[in-house]
Amino acid sequence: MTSFVQSVFGWLRRQSNLTHSGLTVTASLASIPALTHLSGTGLAATNLIALSTQLGSQIYVAFVGGPAMFANLEKTAFGNLQAVLFPKFGLLCMSTGIVGLTTYHLAHTQSDICTWLLVGSLAVHILNSFLIFPKTTEYMFLLRQSEKTENRELISKNRMRFGVMHGISNLINIGSLGANMLYLYVLATRKDYFLILTILYLQGR
Repeated sequence: MTSFVQSVFGWLRRQSNLTHSGLTVTASLASIPALTHLSGTGLAATNLIALSTQLGSQIYVAFVGGPAMFANLEKTAFGNLQAVLFPKFGLLCMSTGIVGLTTYHLAHTQSDICTWLLVGSLAVHILNSFLIFPKTTEYMFLLRQSEKTENRELISKNRMRFGVMHGISNLINIGSLGANMLYLYVLATRKDYFLILTILYLQGR
């Protein structure tokens, strides 16, 4: 059994980030049938756990981990770490986004502002994982290679490519973070949300 687990993890480590993204989406979608069997309270709890995990990760990466690493790591080391960290960050956000959207839709079959906030946030993470993050990493390594040639035109071209992709990633991540915060704010203003909290409290007594 141990050797089987080791071989599975070994196989996973050898796969590309895009393969990991595909496996994450597949596993998250495979969880949907199980989510349909949750009670209303179970759906609410799962939804809040998923979205709180995603929002907390976004805040930590954007305002704590990222700035701290940028300020304390050498440029190349920082880039190498980000090239590993961001794809995994995307996997987490995609998975929690799928679970969050699914649980909300099961509890609220009619689409409303919360549905579209979750759809928009999930779309950002899918775009990041399958396009923006891979391209940003690709342009970062191309920039490094061009800097060794001292070809100013090539360096300028690759620096612009990297800067554009990195800027797009930052902007849409901020948009997703804002959508998640607005989603939780809208939930907090709803009477049915406080009713759910009351039910959870009474069940725990």
